[in-house]
Amino acid sequence: MNRRTVSALVGNDLRQLARNPRVLVFAVALPLVIWPLMWFLTSLTTQRRQERLESRTYTYAVAEDPRDAEHAANARAWLERALAVVGEDGQADEADTPEAPAVRFERVDAPDDFKAALDEEQLHVHVAWEAGAGDGSNENVDVDSETLGNAGDPAQRIVLSYRADLDASDAAEGYLRRALERSRVEVREKRLAAAGFEAPPEDLLPLERIETASEEQTSGLLLGRILTAIIVMMMLAGGSIVATDALAGEKERGTLETLLTTAASRIEIVTAKNLSILTVAFATSVLNIANIVLWMQLDVIPAPPGLKLVIPVGAAMLLLFLYAPAAVLLSSSLLLVSGRSKTYKEAQLLFAPVMLVFLAVAAIPVLPGIALRSAIVVVPIANLGVAAREILTGQYDWPLIAAAWAVAAAAAAVLARASVRALSAEKLITASDLDAADLTGGPALFPRRVGRWFAALWALLLVWQLNVGGGIDGRLLIAINMAIFGAAAWLIIARYRLPVRETLSLRAPPPAAWLGVLIGVPAGLLLADGVVRLASLAMPIPQQWIEAMAEAFGADIPVWQTLFFFAILPGIFEEIAFRGVLLCGLRRRFRPVQLVLVAGIAFGFFHVDLFRIPGTSLLGVLLVIAVLRSGSIYPAMAWHALHNAVALGSARIEHIRLPEQPTWWHYVLATLAILAAFRLMAGPFQSRELR
Repeated sequence: MNRRTVSALVGNDLRQLARNPRVLVFAVALPLVIWPLMWFLTSLTTQRRQERLESRTYTYAVAEDPRDAEHAANARAWLERALAVVGEDGQADEADTPEAPAVRFERVDAPDDFKAALDEEQLHVHVAWEAGAGDGSNENVDVDSETLGNAGDPAQRIVLSYRADLDASDAAEGYLRRALERSRVEVREKRLAAAGFEAPPEDLLPLERIETASEEQTSGLLLGRILTAIIVMMMLAGGSIVATDALAGEKERGTLETLLTTAASRIEIVTAKNLSILTVAFATSVLNIANIVLWMQLDVIPAPPGLKLVIPVGAAMLLLFLYAPAAVLLSSSLLLVSGRSKTYKEAQLLFAPVMLVFLAVAAIPVLPGIALRSAIVVVPIANLGVAAREILTGQYDWPLIAAAWAVAAAAAAVLARASVRALSAEKLITASDLDAADLTGGPALFPRRVGRWFAALWALLLVWQLNVGGGIDGRLLIAINMAIFGAAAWLIIARYRLPVRETLSLRAPPPAAWLGVLIGVPAGLLLADGVVRLASLAMPIPQQWIEAMAEAFGADIPVWQTLFFFAILPGIFEEIAFRGVLLCGLRRRFRPVQLVLVAGIAFGFFHVDLFRIPGTSLLGVLLVIAVLRSGSIYPAMAWHALHNAVALGSARIEHIRLPEQPTWWHYVLATLAILAAFRLMAGPFQSRELR
């Protein structure tokens, strides 16, 4: 590409965009206004709500049962004591601190239908006294006497009915419940003192709570959960306008054909369009982060109660660097959608699902329990959001932050390249044109679609294992996973009418390949152990996972079941899926080294636990080479099954264990053994890629 041509095209696009009022509104004005507006409204509504809750009078009613007035009397006695904790005007403190606001309660007559009264907000809390199944004693509780009299049936209780979805009713129940709890503590302490308890109850194992997280860290957690969603939303809002006009709009106006007649090549035109969208998207993220830091630092608008956040300049620059791959990823996606659209309106229609998907992924940091040290680190956009949340709380897990950025950057680079290549074809002029693969379908279309199939399969397995898989027996989990792999492989083969023998490499390997498998299995196991040890420096293996594996492979499971479920089944079905279908689909798209790395690492990513990915990726690489060298899937199946069997045996039989601290020459010998094993596997069906 000619850089000067691309620069001229980008400059021309940006000048045209600067004259577009929609771009100025959504990419410049909206980012500058949205954050202070949200900050102001949050602070204002929080303050107004608190004032409203503290100033109003809450109504409560006590259930009156003419058949048993003692229950109502007991309830009234406890309520009167609770509400008389402070003041003569029927007020109750929200807390024990002197500066706590006073809340007024007013008793009203019990309605015939208290649920309807709660629904219509004529009543805020309904109080009832329930008798227990004791000895039938219903004596009133003398809560005002020094000895506090008889407690009656110990199973008796007060029932508070309220509407949690109504703000006033929910607040009234909270105030009244806390007042009753304080009153109950006082009554209990007086009874203990009257019974001769030697020490004051408050001196018995006093409890003190110390919150070690600072107010800035707590506020950073709240902001970190929503920051990525806000920035992604702003990037999409500004970038979609540019992308819609960049290709789809020019197609509809007919100006794209004129542009194609110039000296600029198609790849230069597409690259310039991508850079224009990227410029707007990245500028939007810069404006958002700078705007947030500015309003936080100046403190012009008072922060809502409980929110106090100071973002250092270094952290702001780190966030800006962190979101750079997201800008590339989003701009490439928008450009690809625009290029595939026939008209301006079609592009706007297609942008809606794309935006929903990106916003849903960007909202993942809101979910509780999502940590960066998990499989989320390999999910673009979501990993950046979780990393940003941890940065704002002062947690700098540098290896995982770097890993998240690298994954997002790799995804952005792949999508940017794919968008440029896809839109450099004839489809750039009109989306109705189809190439030979589109018209032929079947096996010709399969290499393009195999990545989508396995991405959907990975998402399915991730959701399944995170939500359901952890609570069932390990053998059943393996069986279900292998059934999913087998069904997916069969469905892909049937959908694209693939020849089974060629797709799965179902041919006899050279006899020496079996000797190569026997040599390669222990050597590969030792190399995988070294990779796991190295990776554990940044991603330690959780102790609970080790305990779970020890339980799963314990002596109570028969050996034949262990080998069948954890060695034989994966050796068959995972090889059919990964070294069969996936490898076949990727062969035409990558060079030899790229093919080995992509197909092998993809296998590692399907093992959800983050710390397992390095070791299983190495195993995947070795198995891919075994198939390409031998031209057959059978040695890979045997290697995979034996690898799992030896690894399981080392956990059950002491003398099979690997050296506790392998030295460098162990790994050198293992590497030489792997090379010898691959040398033995070369046969007449060796793949063209490795010849």
